[in-house]
Amino acid sequence: MPSRIAAIARGTGEVDAVYHIAFEALAHAVATQGNAQQQDDWNECVEQRRVLPYEELATTLVRW
Repeated sequence: MPSRIAAIARGTGEVDAVYHIAFEALAHAVATQGNAQQQDDWNECVEQRRVLPYEELATTLVRW
């Protein structure tokens, strides 16, 4: 659920971002089936780059 991912991504500062293995599938599910609050939570986390596709993890680690 987007609210659970948002809770982890927003967190208290220990986590910079959450890399989700099914990012595209979750984005599609939220867009087509999510309620307004779920869509808002998802969009907030994605726009702030707090939830990212798993494919970006390796690149992030190399740059870090």
